[in-house]
Amino acid sequence: MSVNPTLVAQMLNNDIAAAEALLDLLRQENELLKERKHPELETIVSAKSEHLNTLDAHARERSALLKSLGLANDSDGWVQYMHSQPPLVALTEQWTQLQELVHQCTLQNDKNGKLINRSQQTLNRLLDLVKGKGAGENLYNAKGATTNRAASGTMVKA
Repeated sequence: MSVNPTLVAQMLNNDIAAAEALLDLLRQENELLKERKHPELETIVSAKSEHLNTLDAHARERSALLKSLGLANDSDGWVQYMHSQPPLVALTEQWTQLQELVHQCTLQNDKNGKLINRSQQTLNRLLDLVKGKGAGENLYNAKGATTNRAASGTMVKA
């Protein structure tokens, strides 16, 4: 089964544009999180969803094609398919560019997630102080989650 190389090129170009826009939005989100401008995040979240939907739709199309051909449903399977179709070989550079952009988006999203987590922890500490809890009442368990000291029976686990 072969596909139209022009359509594949168009799909990859659309995915690259979506991934670049997503990366830009993630960087903007990072700055807003650092500056604690939470109300402004709403527009970023909806814009991110649009780009993620584009990327997801194209990923599903690639997945369906790879499954129909009995190839691995991953990046290696797509590269294998592209190399089996001479008109698509020229598009491998675009595929590599897309993969790198998606990787950068993942890294930036992880950074943003850490900022959100820290912000949430700070908010929880402030709420605890407002409720009258002392700062030392929560401890971390072996999994890194917080536990209430009053509910914890042991301080050390062998």
